Amino acid sequence: KLIDEDIPVTLAVSLHAPDDELRDTLVPINTRWKVSEVLEAADAYSNKTGRRYSIEYALIRDINDQAWRADLLGRLLKNRNAHVNLIPLNPTPGSKWTASRQEDEDTFVRLLEAYGVAVTVRDTRGRDIDGACGQLAASEIAITGAPAE
Repeated sequence: KLIDEDIPVTLAVSLHAPDDELRDTLVPINTRWKVSEVLEAADAYSNKTGRRYSIEYALIRDINDQAWRADLLGRLLKNRNAHVNLIPLNPTPGSKWTASRQEDEDTFVRLLEAYGVAVTVRDTRGRDIDGACGQLAASEIAITGAPAE
């Protein structure tokens, strides 16, 4: 539908896993639209608009940061008009997940680049004061039991 809107925006796809098995868990909508379908739709958008699309990928320690997943993602995105935004997970109160180790993040980047995939590791500004993405809402919930309105 976005393809026909003729709006000059960059499409951002929340992928977070290159394989359907893990993505079904991390991104429940995947049970409806599989990785291959999402990438085909993103390619159609790119082909029609000429715009590169972004793949959003939050790196989660020992969950989706393995070298084999970077290799799979690289193979999936090779020769596509895509750019990967790797997002180091910010620590949040009560979360069982943590950010990837630096060496795992570096390996992930290196493997994607080996396939010619453009990749950027997002800056984690505000992390030191619990003001980074996801931290403010998590702090509010931890304090009051409900998100801020």
